[in-house]
Amino acid sequence: MSTSRWLWLVVVALGIVVLQLCFADELTIDHVHAELVWVLPAAAGLSAGALAGMAAGFVGGIVADLFLPTPFGLTAIVGILVGYALGRLGEEGVGDLGGAAWWVAPGLAFVTALVAPLAYAVAGAALGHHSFLSASVGVVALLDAVAAALLVRPMMRVLGPRLTDGGRSGPLEPVRGAM
Repeated sequence: MSTSRWLWLVVVALGIVVLQLCFADELTIDHVHAELVWVLPAAAGLSAGALAGMAAGFVGGIVADLFLPTPFGLTAIVGILVGYALGRLGEEGVGDLGGAAWWVAPGLAFVTALVAPLAYAVAGAALGHHSFLSASVGVVALLDAVAAALLVRPMMRVLGPRLTDGGRSGPLEPVRGAM
């Protein structure tokens, strides 16, 4: 992946962290809030493939971990998994902006962001942070899923043109291996 694409991911990840710290952290339900970090690898994976999704998950996770009092790199690991899963679907043309029904990408982002906090909590517990498996993880998962469903399509429009080799619509088969 080129340097300019890595820098673009860092800029977008910093933008997501600013949105997180300024807005999402203030919107709480039962003293928990949505984590916007899962939107970045989901959107990158669906719009530009598995490699771009994994890169976005890594960059977004590392930037987010700079502001979290949790094990450094844990968000990045889960983000890489999210980016890979949705990137494989994106490479097959599932959920892309040009060829899929309008609800496919938000539906995939919803399911992925519902599972990501659960995977994060289990991985954190495996590292000795058993408080991650609290009752509030279900509320966090639901809030993350709703936020991801609402934000994935706009984020795909922001990321897609910068992470792919051209402005295509439809299945992303031509990008396979291009990053």
